[in-house]
Amino acid sequence: MRYSIILFLFFSATLFGEDYFEIIKKVDNSLTIKRANYLVKSAKKMLKAKEGKNLFSIDASLQAVRLKETPTMYMHMPLTPTSALQVGKKDNFQGEISLTYPLFSGFAITSLIDKERLNYERAKLQKMDIKRNLYLQTTKLYSAIFSLKEALKAQKKAKEAINLALKKAEAFYEKGLIAPSEVYNIEAKKYDIDAQIIKTKSEIKKLLNTLSYLLNSKIKDIENLIDIKIPNREKLIDTALNQREDILSIKKALLMDKMDEKIIKSKFYPQIALTLSFKKQGDSLRLNGDGYTNADKSYIGAVIKYNIFNGFSDKNTLEAAKIKTLAKTIELNDYKERVKNDIKNAYIDLNALKIKLLSIKAEVKSRREYFKLTLGRFENQLSSADELSRSIADLAAAKAKEAAVKSDIFNQKAKIYLLGGLNYFEKNF
Repeated sequence: MRYSIILFLFFSATLFGEDYFEIIKKVDNSLTIKRANYLVKSAKKMLKAKEGKNLFSIDASLQAVRLKETPTMYMHMPLTPTSALQVGKKDNFQGEISLTYPLFSGFAITSLIDKERLNYERAKLQKMDIKRNLYLQTTKLYSAIFSLKEALKAQKKAKEAINLALKKAEAFYEKGLIAPSEVYNIEAKKYDIDAQIIKTKSEIKKLLNTLSYLLNSKIKDIENLIDIKIPNREKLIDTALNQREDILSIKKALLMDKMDEKIIKSKFYPQIALTLSFKKQGDSLRLNGDGYTNADKSYIGAVIKYNIFNGFSDKNTLEAAKIKTLAKTIELNDYKERVKNDIKNAYIDLNALKIKLLSIKAEVKSRREYFKLTLGRFENQLSSADELSRSIADLAAAKAKEAAVKSDIFNQKAKIYLLGGLNYFEKNF
């Protein structure tokens, strides 16, 4: 029983395709998403690195020096010869462990940390926007494959119809009721439909390969489209402007530019740091002195650094940063307007597709009735084989157009949800 269930599941997966939701979940397996995951991890590590700047640092050093001459002090005394006095040794060793802690940096360190945190958050948003765009690409491929599969069904139906027509034409020819050219005409149309079927199958395989590459997962076939209800346009626009990942990413970039201003402003403040050092010296690695100066040279101190003048470099750099922030603000406002315009146009395109579908459905109905009429007339030798062949081909072409528009409508509806942002799509679709 257990093996029967396993075999059933295996053959089900082989024979039947995957539906839209199963396909869309595989976006997480995409190499593009995996790359984005690494970029997010990298940004997180950079944040940790910048946070470390706010802590104390400990450095250790060991210095060995051999002087060319022995350190000597010369004594010049009145009415006496100059005398030389040794004040050190040629071999000098120094070992030091120092601690430095930034007491005040003019808010430069905290601003750097805040900027890196914004960069980390932006990396996560960019990953989400990449995923949103992969959803768009996946949906487009899914709907295109569906369209071709429906076209293939229509072509196979046309092949069945043309085969029946060919048999009847051959029977008429054997009875001397039609000319051989009538039979040849239907045969030519049969070969043409066969060629269309082969081409459509090839196109389906290519799109499935592209979908498999995009998702980094083998996709053998897909299922039908799903029904989608359209959200309110104004609510969608409001959601997109406040929640869409690419817009939030630009907002983070704008805040990062403002952090750059704070970092530059920090140069107008003094830099204060506390230092503490455990330092020993000597004429050997034992660091126990050289007999002339004390071995322990440990110390504690503070450093205050303040720039008085640097050719107005900091002032001009700050002005440049402010201009950059202004440019980013304009970019954000322009991008919002573009998103709003894209959503409005998406609804217009959807309405146009719906009207087009009504027109094509009427065409399919007309082509079907005309085929039935032509077939009946052909059976009564009131129409030619050419007319019958064309009616079969026209019906198949109309059905293919209907499937193409249906897939376009599905793609457009999914696109509208994705225009609202990744979170909106995943929660409401």
